[in-house]
Amino acid sequence: MGEIIIQEEIRKIIEELDVSDSNYEKATKRYNSIADYIKNSHLSSHNPDVFLQGSFKLGTAIKPLTEDGSYDIDIVCNFTKLRREDQSQFSLKYDFGIVVKQYSKSQSMANEPDETKRCWTLKYVDEDNFHIDILPSVPLNEKDDGYIGITDKTKSNYFDISLDWETSNPKGYAQWFRDISKYTVYQEIIAKRFYASVEQVPEYKVKTPLQRIVQILKRHSEVCFADDIEYKPSSIIITTLAAKQYQSACLHSKDFLSVISYIVEHLKDGIENRNGKPCVYNPVNYNEVLSGKWDKDESYFEAFENWLMQLASDFNIGSSELTYSDKVKYIKRSLFVDRKKEMPIVNVSSISHHQESKWIDCLIEKASVKGMYLRKGFRWKVIKSGTALNKHGSLKFEVKANNLKDYEIWWQITNTGKEAEMANCLRGGFYNSELVEGKRVRTETTLYTGHHYVEAYIVKNGICYGKSEPFEVNIVDGFLTNFYRM
Repeated sequence: MGEIIIQEEIRKIIEELDVSDSNYEKATKRYNSIADYIKNSHLSSHNPDVFLQGSFKLGTAIKPLTEDGSYDIDIVCNFTKLRREDQSQFSLKYDFGIVVKQYSKSQSMANEPDETKRCWTLKYVDEDNFHIDILPSVPLNEKDDGYIGITDKTKSNYFDISLDWETSNPKGYAQWFRDISKYTVYQEIIAKRFYASVEQVPEYKVKTPLQRIVQILKRHSEVCFADDIEYKPSSIIITTLAAKQYQSACLHSKDFLSVISYIVEHLKDGIENRNGKPCVYNPVNYNEVLSGKWDKDESYFEAFENWLMQLASDFNIGSSELTYSDKVKYIKRSLFVDRKKEMPIVNVSSISHHQESKWIDCLIEKASVKGMYLRKGFRWKVIKSGTALNKHGSLKFEVKANNLKDYEIWWQITNTGKEAEMANCLRGGFYNSELVEGKRVRTETTLYTGHHYVEAYIVKNGICYGKSEPFEVNIVDGFLTNFYRM
């Protein structure tokens, strides 16, 4: 497999997502500190093996989306001389919690450690907001094969001595991911360029194309679910599905944008069927289901489907009309910009059938458009500009501005795309408001795939006193509709 070529425009985007070297070094220092403390604690006789897992181990960590966000570091503490039959999950976690609390006190930490479903969490109060999740475990088997039994306080046998523990294999997963990403190949490239030997290369200095792709996909999901974080796809699902498609993607092209586009298009192919429901297994431990939330509540999978649809739209999968430069702009917009505030990529006034305003401008009132969408449901859902929408849905737009009762509200609708053109419905003109439930609104339907634009004008006596930025209505083919519905 040859080296994947990452274009400069894409490289700059990725670098904005990266955790700084200083924060990687800070994370390493804190990890080593807690690891040394555990190894020298009263639990040392159980021979604790403390190691990283998760995004900092895989090299896929990204900066927090917001200034008050946190860096999450995941650590496993595997007591290699203990076995499941030696104690209950509760007693292991309780005893380990004593050590974690002692460490927190020794470091004069402001916050007490928190106990979560499986872990103990240390929260550092500083400018970087580090959270360290420490997972206690015991080996699953007598031989050191990487499989571990982990504590889970939601299990009915949590307080019993039992062999029925949740299992995992974080070391095996990290090796699986590194093998697919050709980590050692890129490690050697870095060593030849900057270091005397491979052993001297810090892990965080190695960035394979697969690591970069996972970083991009993770950030995209964070932006999409910024207002509904509960339904954001988990990092482990994104990482697993991307890695499954990576080798096939590299066979198709050595161009980074083409590789990531292939992966986006085929992400869903890595989803398996389990008892008639969609499922993502841990590829190195089929006893571990990574998509457990999908079983408990189908709305989590529906949110995942919506994310895939938005992802395919933002990466312009299947589109041959856009230039390379515009594709990069769409990707960058989807990773960094709040869709409620951002401008569309296209300069709407440059569209040939977009008509000029028929009023005199005196823009003294601020105006914005609120968009709502309804499809196969009973409630209107507020949408952001640029949100990927299925066809055959209903749209409703309202104006947000002061003193609306003093003005007329007019709407300019501009369609684009081949379907609208074939139907002789590109439009670009002006429409008066409709009165719906006491509000002056504009209603539309999602008939034609493409990027369409809605603008609102606040008018009085032939003068436009306020005009909104274009609201982008992004209609896609809806290839995911009823995906895996059994």
